[in-house]
Amino acid sequence: MATSVMLTGWRVSDGMSKFLSICLKTWQNAPVYLNAQNSTTILTQRRSLFVLPLGLDVGIVGVAAYLFTRLKKPDPNNVVHVFGPDPWSRESELNPDKVVKCIAHRGASLDAPENTLEAFKYCVDRDCLFVELDVRSSKDGQLVLLHDQGLERLTGSDITNVHIMNWDDIKNIDVGATHPNRQQFKEVHLCLFKDAIEYLLSNNVRMIIDVKGEDKEVVNGIVKAFADQPLLHQRAVVTTFNPFVLYKIRNKNPEIVGAISYRPYCFSAQDYDAENGPNNPRYGDSVVVHSALRVADLVHSLLWRLSARWCGASAVLLHKDIVSPSEVQYWRSYGVRCAGWSVNRPLEKLYWRGVLRAPYLASTLLGEPDVEEQRRVEKRPMKEMD
Repeated sequence: MATSVMLTGWRVSDGMSKFLSICLKTWQNAPVYLNAQNSTTILTQRRSLFVLPLGLDVGIVGVAAYLFTRLKKPDPNNVVHVFGPDPWSRESELNPDKVVKCIAHRGASLDAPENTLEAFKYCVDRDCLFVELDVRSSKDGQLVLLHDQGLERLTGSDITNVHIMNWDDIKNIDVGATHPNRQQFKEVHLCLFKDAIEYLLSNNVRMIIDVKGEDKEVVNGIVKAFADQPLLHQRAVVTTFNPFVLYKIRNKNPEIVGAISYRPYCFSAQDYDAENGPNNPRYGDSVVVHSALRVADLVHSLLWRLSARWCGASAVLLHKDIVSPSEVQYWRSYGVRCAGWSVNRPLEKLYWRGVLRAPYLASTLLGEPDVEEQRRVEKRPMKEMD
Protein backbone atom coordinates (compact mmCIF):
# COMPACT_ATOMS: atom_id res chain seq x y z
CA MET A 1 0.00 0.00 0.00
CA ALA A 2 2.78 2.36 0.95
CA THR A 3 4.67 1.41 -2.19
CA SER A 4 1.69 2.19 -4.45
CA VAL A 5 1.24 5.54 -2.74
CA MET A 6 4.88 6.37 -3.27
CA LEU A 7 4.71 5.35 -6.94
CA THR A 8 1.59 7.46 -7.42
CA GLY A 9 3.21 10.41 -5.72
CA TRP A 10 6.31 10.05 -7.84
CA ARG A 11 4.26 9.96 -11.04
CA VAL A 12 2.34 13.05 -9.97
CA SER A 13 5.59 14.76 -9.02
CA ASP A 14 7.20 13.78 -12.30
CA GLY A 15 4.14 14.93 -14.29
CA MET A 16 4.07 18.24 -12.46
CA SER A 17 7.75 18.86 -13.11
CA LYS A 18 7.24 18.19 -16.83
CA PHE A 19 4.24 20.56 -16.85
CA LEU A 20 6.24 23.25 -15.10
CA SER A 21 9.10 22.90 -17.53
CA ILE A 22 6.72 23.30 -20.47
CA CYS A 23 5.07 26.31 -18.83
CA LEU A 24 8.41 27.95 -18.19
CA LYS A 25 9.32 27.54 -21.84
CA THR A 26 5.94 28.79 -22.99
CA TRP A 27 5.47 31.72 -20.58
CA GLN A 28 8.93 33.03 -20.09
CA ASN A 29 7.67 36.48 -19.08
CA ALA A 30 4.82 35.31 -16.85
CA PRO A 31 5.20 36.39 -13.20
CA VAL A 32 5.49 33.65 -10.60
CA TYR A 33 3.65 33.80 -7.27
CA LEU A 34 4.36 31.52 -4.34
CA ASN A 35 1.21 29.90 -3.05
CA ALA A 36 2.62 27.60 -0.32
CA GLN A 37 5.71 27.02 1.75
CA ASN A 38 6.86 24.12 -0.45
CA SER A 39 7.13 26.39 -3.51
CA THR A 40 3.94 25.32 -5.26
CA THR A 41 3.69 27.87 -8.06
CA ILE A 42 0.82 29.50 -9.92
CA LEU A 43 1.62 31.05 -13.28
CA THR A 44 -0.41 33.98 -14.62
CA GLN A 45 -0.17 35.72 -17.96
CA ARG A 46 -0.50 39.47 -17.99
CA ARG A 47 -3.27 40.72 -20.26
CA SER A 48 -4.07 44.31 -21.25
CA LEU A 49 -7.68 45.60 -20.85
CA PHE A 50 -8.69 48.74 -22.77
CA VAL A 51 -11.43 50.82 -21.10
CA LEU A 52 -12.82 54.04 -22.58
CA PRO A 53 -12.61 56.89 -20.06
CA LEU A 54 -15.51 58.74 -18.43
CA GLY A 55 -18.28 56.59 -19.84
CA LEU A 56 -17.30 57.31 -23.41
CA ASP A 57 -18.29 53.77 -24.33
CA VAL A 58 -21.85 54.43 -23.15
CA GLY A 59 -21.92 57.63 -25.19
CA ILE A 60 -20.80 55.84 -28.33
CA VAL A 61 -23.43 53.16 -27.85
CA GLY A 62 -26.07 55.85 -27.28
CA VAL A 63 -25.15 57.77 -30.42
CA ALA A 64 -25.11 54.56 -32.45
CA ALA A 65 -28.54 53.59 -31.10
CA TYR A 66 -29.89 57.06 -31.92
CA LEU A 67 -28.61 56.96 -35.49
CA PHE A 68 -29.71 53.37 -36.04
CA THR A 69 -33.27 53.86 -34.72
CA ARG A 70 -33.92 57.39 -36.01
CA LEU A 71 -36.94 57.57 -38.30
CA LYS A 72 -36.85 59.17 -41.72
CA LYS A 73 -39.09 62.08 -42.58
CA PRO A 74 -42.14 61.46 -44.76
CA ASP A 75 -42.50 62.47 -48.39
CA PRO A 76 -41.77 66.24 -48.57
CA ASN A 77 -44.79 66.65 -50.84
CA ASN A 78 -47.02 65.51 -47.98
CA VAL A 79 -45.55 68.25 -45.77
CA VAL A 80 -46.19 70.89 -48.43
CA HIS A 81 -49.75 69.64 -48.92
CA VAL A 82 -50.41 70.02 -45.20
CA PHE A 83 -48.53 73.23 -44.35
CA GLY A 84 -48.31 74.87 -47.75
CA PRO A 85 -45.10 76.42 -49.08
CA ASP A 86 -42.41 77.61 -46.70
CA PRO A 87 -43.37 81.21 -45.74
CA TRP A 88 -39.75 82.26 -46.36
CA SER A 89 -39.53 80.67 -49.81
CA ARG A 90 -39.84 82.16 -53.28
CA GLU A 91 -42.92 80.03 -53.88
CA SER A 92 -44.71 81.70 -50.97
CA GLU A 93 -44.12 85.10 -52.58
CA LEU A 94 -45.54 83.87 -55.86
CA ASN A 95 -48.49 82.11 -54.20
CA PRO A 96 -49.27 83.99 -50.95
CA ASP A 97 -52.75 82.49 -50.75
CA LYS A 98 -51.25 79.03 -50.24
CA VAL A 99 -49.25 80.06 -47.18
CA VAL A 100 -50.73 78.78 -43.91
CA LYS A 101 -51.12 81.58 -41.40
CA CYS A 102 -53.87 80.75 -38.89
CA ILE A 103 -54.81 77.35 -37.47
CA ALA A 104 -57.96 77.21 -35.34
CA HIS A 105 -56.87 75.87 -31.95
CA ARG A 106 -59.39 73.16 -30.93
CA GLY A 107 -61.68 74.64 -33.56
CA ALA A 108 -61.41 78.22 -32.20
CA SER A 109 -62.24 77.21 -28.64
CA LEU A 110 -62.95 80.76 -27.41
CA ASP A 111 -65.58 81.27 -30.10
CA ALA A 112 -67.28 77.85 -30.06
CA PRO A 113 -67.29 74.74 -27.81
CA GLU A 114 -63.91 73.13 -28.39
CA ASN A 115 -63.32 69.90 -30.31
CA THR A 116 -66.90 69.65 -31.56
CA LEU A 117 -68.50 69.50 -34.98
CA GLU A 118 -70.14 72.83 -34.20
CA ALA A 119 -66.71 74.39 -33.72
CA PHE A 120 -65.43 72.99 -37.01
CA LYS A 121 -68.52 74.22 -38.83
CA TYR A 122 -67.93 77.64 -37.30
CA CYS A 123 -64.42 77.63 -38.78
CA VAL A 124 -65.55 76.47 -42.22
CA ASP A 125 -68.20 79.20 -42.34
CA ARG A 126 -65.41 81.74 -41.81
CA ASP A 127 -63.07 80.19 -44.37
CA CYS A 128 -60.60 78.96 -41.78
CA LEU A 129 -59.68 75.66 -43.38
CA PHE A 130 -57.03 74.48 -40.93
CA VAL A 131 -57.97 73.27 -37.44
CA GLU A 132 -56.31 71.56 -34.49
CA LEU A 133 -58.09 68.86 -32.51
CA ASP A 134 -57.31 66.60 -29.55
CA VAL A 135 -57.86 62.83 -29.48
CA ARG A 136 -58.00 60.39 -26.58
CA SER A 137 -59.68 57.01 -26.05
CA SER A 138 -62.65 55.87 -23.98
CA LYS A 139 -62.88 52.63 -22.02
CA ASP A 140 -64.43 50.75 -24.93
CA GLY A 141 -61.70 51.89 -27.35
CA GLN A 142 -63.58 54.71 -29.08
CA LEU A 143 -61.46 57.69 -30.13
CA VAL A 144 -63.06 60.83 -28.71
CA LEU A 145 -62.20 64.48 -29.34
CA LEU A 146 -61.27 65.82 -25.93
CA HIS A 147 -58.35 67.84 -24.59
CA ASP A 148 -58.68 67.26 -20.85
CA GLN A 149 -58.61 63.90 -19.16
CA GLY A 150 -62.03 64.57 -17.67
CA LEU A 151 -65.10 66.72 -18.29
CA GLU A 152 -65.07 68.99 -15.23
CA ARG A 153 -63.99 72.15 -17.08
CA LEU A 154 -66.36 71.72 -20.01
CA THR A 155 -69.47 70.45 -18.25
CA GLY A 156 -69.15 71.24 -14.56
CA SER A 157 -69.57 67.52 -13.84
CA ASP A 158 -67.41 65.30 -11.64
CA ILE A 159 -66.19 63.05 -14.47
CA THR A 160 -62.43 63.07 -14.00
CA ASN A 161 -61.31 60.47 -16.55
CA VAL A 162 -63.15 59.46 -19.73
CA HIS A 163 -60.72 56.59 -20.26
CA ILE A 164 -62.57 54.62 -17.58
CA MET A 165 -65.98 55.31 -19.14
CA ASN A 166 -67.71 53.87 -22.19
CA TRP A 167 -68.69 56.08 -25.11
CA ASP A 168 -72.41 55.50 -24.52
CA ASP A 169 -72.05 56.93 -21.01
CA ILE A 170 -70.60 60.26 -22.15
CA LYS A 171 -71.85 60.86 -25.70
CA ASN A 172 -75.00 62.78 -24.67
CA ILE A 173 -73.36 65.13 -22.16
CA ASP A 174 -73.53 68.82 -23.10
CA VAL A 175 -69.91 69.96 -23.43
CA GLY A 176 -70.94 73.54 -24.14
CA ALA A 177 -72.60 74.05 -20.77
CA THR A 178 -69.85 76.34 -19.42
CA HIS A 179 -68.81 78.01 -22.69
CA PRO A 180 -69.10 81.83 -22.88
CA ASN A 181 -71.21 81.50 -26.06
CA ARG A 182 -73.43 78.74 -24.69
CA GLN A 183 -76.54 80.68 -25.69
CA GLN A 184 -75.47 80.42 -29.31
CA PHE A 185 -74.35 76.80 -29.05
CA LYS A 186 -76.93 74.74 -27.18
CA GLU A 187 -76.82 70.99 -26.55
CA VAL A 188 -73.36 70.43 -27.98
CA HIS A 189 -72.02 66.91 -27.56
CA LEU A 190 -68.69 65.15 -27.74
CA CYS A 191 -67.52 64.11 -31.18
CA LEU A 192 -65.96 60.87 -32.36
CA PHE A 193 -62.68 61.13 -34.21
CA LYS A 194 -64.00 59.25 -37.22
CA ASP A 195 -66.95 61.63 -37.57
CA ALA A 196 -64.67 64.65 -37.31
CA ILE A 197 -62.22 63.57 -40.01
CA GLU A 198 -65.09 62.62 -42.30
CA TYR A 199 -66.56 66.12 -42.02
CA LEU A 200 -63.20 67.89 -42.27
CA LEU A 201 -62.02 65.93 -45.31
CA SER A 202 -65.32 66.48 -47.09
CA ASN A 203 -64.84 70.24 -46.63
CA ASN A 204 -61.16 70.22 -47.65
CA VAL A 205 -60.04 71.19 -44.15
CA ARG A 206 -56.51 70.37 -43.02
CA MET A 207 -55.93 69.34 -39.44
CA ILE A 208 -53.43 68.88 -36.63
CA ILE A 209 -54.22 65.76 -34.61
CA ASP A 210 -52.95 66.21 -31.07
CA VAL A 211 -52.66 62.78 -29.43
CA LYS A 212 -53.59 62.70 -25.75
CA GLY A 213 -52.76 59.57 -23.79
CA GLU A 214 -50.29 56.79 -24.43
CA ASP A 215 -52.53 53.72 -24.65
CA LYS A 216 -52.41 51.36 -27.61
CA GLU A 217 -56.04 52.11 -28.52
CA VAL A 218 -55.26 55.70 -29.46
CA VAL A 219 -51.97 54.79 -31.20
CA ASN A 220 -53.53 52.00 -33.25
CA GLY A 221 -56.64 54.09 -33.88
CA ILE A 222 -54.61 56.91 -35.41
CA VAL A 223 -52.67 54.51 -37.63
CA LYS A 224 -55.90 52.81 -38.72
CA ALA A 225 -57.49 56.15 -39.59
CA PHE A 226 -54.65 56.92 -42.00
CA ALA A 227 -54.92 53.45 -43.51
CA ASP A 228 -58.68 53.84 -44.01
CA GLN A 229 -58.40 57.43 -45.25
CA PRO A 230 -55.19 57.73 -47.32
CA LEU A 231 -56.01 61.39 -48.06
CA LEU A 232 -55.08 62.13 -44.45
CA HIS A 233 -51.41 61.82 -45.42
CA GLN A 234 -51.83 65.09 -47.33
CA ARG A 235 -54.34 66.73 -45.00
CA ALA A 236 -53.21 65.96 -41.46
CA VAL A 237 -50.21 66.11 -39.15
CA VAL A 238 -49.97 64.11 -35.92
CA THR A 239 -48.46 65.79 -32.88
CA THR A 240 -47.83 64.94 -29.24
CA PHE A 241 -45.72 66.09 -26.31
CA ASN A 242 -44.44 62.55 -25.83
CA PRO A 243 -41.85 61.64 -28.48
CA PHE A 244 -42.23 57.92 -27.77
CA VAL A 245 -45.91 58.06 -28.76
CA LEU A 246 -45.07 59.84 -32.01
CA TYR A 247 -42.30 57.30 -32.63
CA LYS A 248 -44.75 54.42 -32.22
CA ILE A 249 -47.18 55.96 -34.69
CA ARG A 250 -44.60 56.88 -37.33
CA ASN A 251 -42.78 53.59 -36.92
CA LYS A 252 -46.00 51.86 -37.97
CA ASN A 253 -46.58 54.30 -40.83
CA PRO A 254 -43.51 56.40 -41.78
CA GLU A 255 -45.49 58.45 -44.32
CA ILE A 256 -47.50 60.16 -41.57
CA VAL A 257 -46.42 63.78 -41.14
CA GLY A 258 -45.38 64.15 -37.51
CA ALA A 259 -44.77 67.06 -35.15
CA ILE A 260 -43.48 67.46 -31.60
CA SER A 261 -45.20 69.87 -29.19
CA TYR A 262 -43.19 71.58 -26.48
CA ARG A 263 -43.47 74.14 -23.72
CA PRO A 264 -41.22 74.75 -20.70
CA TYR A 265 -42.05 73.13 -17.36
CA CYS A 266 -44.68 70.80 -18.81
CA PHE A 267 -43.89 68.13 -16.20
CA SER A 268 -44.08 70.23 -13.05
CA ALA A 269 -46.58 72.98 -13.95
CA GLN A 270 -49.98 72.99 -15.61
CA ASP A 271 -49.56 76.50 -17.01
CA TYR A 272 -46.74 78.66 -18.27
CA ASP A 273 -46.29 82.14 -19.71
CA ALA A 274 -43.33 84.46 -20.12
CA GLU A 275 -44.62 87.01 -17.63
CA ASN A 276 -45.37 84.67 -14.71
CA GLY A 277 -43.22 81.67 -15.59
CA PRO A 278 -44.43 78.21 -14.49
CA ASN A 279 -47.56 78.34 -12.36
CA ASN A 280 -50.29 76.07 -11.03
CA PRO A 281 -47.93 73.21 -10.02
CA ARG A 282 -49.17 69.69 -10.60
CA TYR A 283 -47.90 68.38 -7.24
CA GLY A 284 -47.36 71.53 -5.22
CA ASP A 285 -48.22 69.78 -1.96
CA SER A 286 -45.20 67.45 -2.26
CA VAL A 287 -41.77 69.07 -2.30
CA VAL A 288 -40.05 65.81 -3.22
CA VAL A 289 -42.30 65.06 -6.19
CA HIS A 290 -42.26 68.67 -7.37
CA SER A 291 -38.46 68.77 -7.21
CA ALA A 292 -38.20 65.52 -9.15
CA LEU A 293 -40.49 66.92 -11.84
CA ARG A 294 -38.37 70.06 -12.06
CA VAL A 295 -35.38 67.83 -12.78
CA ALA A 296 -37.45 66.11 -15.46
CA ASP A 297 -38.24 69.55 -16.91
CA LEU A 298 -34.53 70.31 -17.10
CA VAL A 299 -33.73 67.05 -18.87
CA HIS A 300 -36.68 67.61 -21.21
CA SER A 301 -35.46 71.10 -22.11
CA LEU A 302 -32.08 69.67 -23.09
CA LEU A 303 -33.35 66.71 -25.12
CA TRP A 304 -36.61 67.72 -26.78
CA ARG A 305 -34.97 69.06 -29.94
CA LEU A 306 -32.98 65.86 -30.28
CA SER A 307 -36.13 63.78 -29.74
CA ALA A 308 -37.93 65.72 -32.48
CA ARG A 309 -35.24 64.80 -35.00
CA TRP A 310 -35.22 61.21 -33.69
CA CYS A 311 -38.92 60.88 -34.51
CA GLY A 312 -38.44 62.32 -37.99
CA ALA A 313 -40.71 65.25 -37.12
CA SER A 314 -41.58 67.61 -39.95
CA ALA A 315 -42.82 70.37 -37.62
CA VAL A 316 -42.61 71.61 -34.05
CA LEU A 317 -45.49 73.28 -32.18
CA LEU A 318 -44.12 75.58 -29.51
CA HIS A 319 -45.52 77.80 -26.78
CA LYS A 320 -45.68 81.26 -28.33
CA ASP A 321 -43.64 82.88 -25.55
CA ILE A 322 -40.49 80.90 -26.39
CA VAL A 323 -40.56 81.46 -30.15
CA SER A 324 -38.11 83.98 -31.61
CA PRO A 325 -36.84 84.63 -35.15
CA SER A 326 -33.71 82.62 -34.33
CA GLU A 327 -35.85 79.66 -33.20
CA VAL A 328 -37.79 79.71 -36.46
CA GLN A 329 -34.57 79.88 -38.48
CA TYR A 330 -33.01 77.08 -36.43
CA TRP A 331 -35.77 74.70 -37.44
CA ARG A 332 -35.76 75.94 -41.04
CA SER A 333 -32.12 74.86 -41.23
CA TYR A 334 -33.33 71.31 -40.55
CA GLY A 335 -36.24 71.58 -42.97
CA VAL A 336 -38.74 71.59 -40.10
CA ARG A 337 -41.76 73.92 -39.89
CA CYS A 338 -42.24 75.93 -36.71
CA ALA A 339 -45.65 76.98 -35.38
CA GLY A 340 -46.77 78.59 -32.12
CA TRP A 341 -49.73 78.41 -29.75
CA SER A 342 -51.92 80.07 -28.66
CA VAL A 343 -51.74 83.42 -30.46
CA ASN A 344 -54.96 85.33 -29.79
CA ARG A 345 -54.22 89.07 -29.66
CA PRO A 346 -54.49 90.95 -33.00
CA LEU A 347 -51.04 92.55 -32.60
CA GLU A 348 -49.50 89.15 -31.86
CA LYS A 349 -51.04 87.76 -35.01
CA LEU A 350 -49.56 90.58 -37.09
CA TYR A 351 -46.16 89.92 -35.50
CA TRP A 352 -46.32 86.23 -36.40
CA ARG A 353 -47.41 87.04 -39.94
CA GLY A 354 -45.00 89.87 -40.65
CA VAL A 355 -41.88 89.22 -38.52
CA LEU A 356 -41.72 85.52 -37.66
CA ARG A 357 -43.51 84.52 -40.88
CA ALA A 358 -44.68 81.31 -39.29
CA PRO A 359 -48.14 79.76 -38.78
CA TYR A 360 -49.84 80.06 -35.41
CA LEU A 361 -52.65 78.35 -33.54
CA ALA A 362 -55.40 80.76 -32.46
CA SER A 363 -58.23 80.07 -30.04
CA THR A 364 -60.31 82.85 -31.58
CA LEU A 365 -60.88 84.02 -35.14
CA LEU A 366 -61.81 87.49 -33.91
CA GLY A 367 -59.13 89.95 -34.88
CA GLU A 368 -57.93 87.61 -37.60
CA PRO A 369 -56.95 89.85 -40.56
CA ASP A 370 -58.45 87.56 -43.20
CA VAL A 371 -61.70 87.07 -41.29
CA GLU A 372 -62.05 90.77 -40.47
CA GLU A 373 -61.54 91.67 -44.12
CA GLN A 374 -64.25 89.19 -45.12
CA ARG A 375 -66.62 90.68 -42.57
CA ARG A 376 -66.00 94.21 -43.89
CA VAL A 377 -66.73 93.05 -47.43
CA GLU A 378 -69.95 91.39 -46.32
CA LYS A 379 -71.10 94.56 -44.55
CA ARG A 380 -70.44 96.85 -47.50
CA PRO A 381 -73.65 98.14 -49.15
CA MET A 382 -74.57 96.58 -52.44
CA LYS A 383 -74.08 99.85 -54.31
CA GLU A 384 -70.45 99.96 -53.19
CA MET A 385 -69.98 96.47 -54.60
CA ASP A 386 -71.04 97.62 -58.06
